Amino acid sequence: MNKKPVISVAISIMFGIGAILIAQSWLDTNKQSAPENQVYIAFSTMVIPIGTVITPKHVELKVLPESMSPDNTIANPDEIYGMIAKDTIYIDDIIRLERLLVKGEGSTLASLISENMRAVSIRVDDVVGVAGFLLPGNRVDILNTSTGNSGTANTEVILRNIKILAIDQRAASTTGENKPQIVRAITVEVNLDQAEILMTARNKGRLQLALRNPTDSNAIDFASNEQIKSNNDDIIEIAPPVFQPRPIKQRASKHKVEIIRGTVQESVQLKI
Repeated sequence: MNKKPVISVAISIMFGIGAILIAQSWLDTNKQSAPENQVYIAFSTMVIPIGTVITPKHVELKVLPESMSPDNTIANPDEIYGMIAKDTIYIDDIIRLERLLVKGEGSTLASLISENMRAVSIRVDDVVGVAGFLLPGNRVDILNTSTGNSGTANTEVILRNIKILAIDQRAASTTGENKPQIVRAITVEVNLDQAEILMTARNKGRLQLALRNPTDSNAIDFASNEQIKSNNDDIIEIAPPVFQPRPIKQRASKHKVEIIRGTVQESVQLKI
């Protein structure tokens, strides 16, 4: 019996099986994974200033993979219509529940006040109000200038990093503009102890606001008035030089005398 055809068939079968296994391995390697679940998430369509009531024009839905979705996102915009922006939400930001406040009874301002805090209003002018560049959401340091019994003016920082809730009757920048505006009053967010300090300082002297960088939350050490006074006491006062007036040399005064002898008139000068 001729075994060569059998061997050839066996070799062909082995090569065929090998090709099938290689192809199967390649297909398994390049097989696409099942698509990940997609979710709808609410994004902002524009800059939403602090205190703004959320309406349909502020929100749009976008599709993201579920693994990229952060916590507390909104899938149904109807749930947030009528709520209030707790802070400024910028364009294409994900709108999350912790950035919104439920509009309760009363004014919008009342909804913006944090827990255990109070809203206190103070009168300002164009100088106190940083030339009108203050906007709701800004943070300021508050300085107080008062005059002591000696007539010396002292200035000290009484409150630091204080949040502005409202300018006049506006708790939000409705126009989105950043232009200076003349204001008559500002409302700041303080706790009860800070409110006492602010009211005492207002009756004691003049208030001045110092606008802070929004990213700056560090406290700055200032020299107290007692330290400044102590440093001034250490300064040695040098008396100004005393100038003696130069004596003025008096000149001999001359007097003119008219002498008449008969018809002759003569002038004579006499030194006295």
